[in-house]
Amino acid sequence: MKTCWSVIILVAALALAAGCETTAAAKARENMENSRAAYERCLQQHLDDPSKCEIFKRAYEADLKAYRQAGKAAAPVTTGFIEFGPGGSRK
Repeated sequence: MKTCWSVIILVAALALAAGCETTAAAKARENMENSRAAYERCLQQHLDDPSKCEIFKRAYEADLKAYRQAGKAAAPVTTGFIEFGPGGSRK
């Protein structure tokens, strides 16, 4: 019975951790899309002089970098085995 509760707690903790990382990645994506849209709007308004949009370009590049980093951080890590309880293997 103790092992069953350990498994339930482990699964709940992993689900919570995965949810937090997914939320961070989603926020990073939203920020990146918003800054890209602002940069594109600026470029359309200043077709004759795109240098006026440099601040928007830098913001987009920074958000794009953060989005890529969040995607790397959210990638699942697999160890290849699961061990329950104290002691060695059961035979």
